Amino acid sequence: MVSKKLATRLAKKKTELANAEDRVKVLKEELATLNQQVQLELVKQLQTNLKTDDLTEVANFIAQVDPTQVPADDGGEQDGY
Repeated sequence: MVSKKLATRLAKKKTELANAEDRVKVLKEELATLNQQVQLELVKQLQTNLKTDDLTEVANFIAQVDPTQVPADDGGEQDGY
């Protein structure tokens, strides 16, 4: 049989863990919502820039973009000079 003090500490830590798990669940839901909002805003910006409301055109544009492609001259400073 464990001491009452130790049992109380264990119960308290279990409660803290349950609360932390609940908080993680809430944060994951908030993160998913924010990611959706960001994606929606980016699509709206693309629609504005491409001057179209056709989501197929936006999807085609996105499919053609190479995110690893780096322009030859970005107009910025080179090597810290």
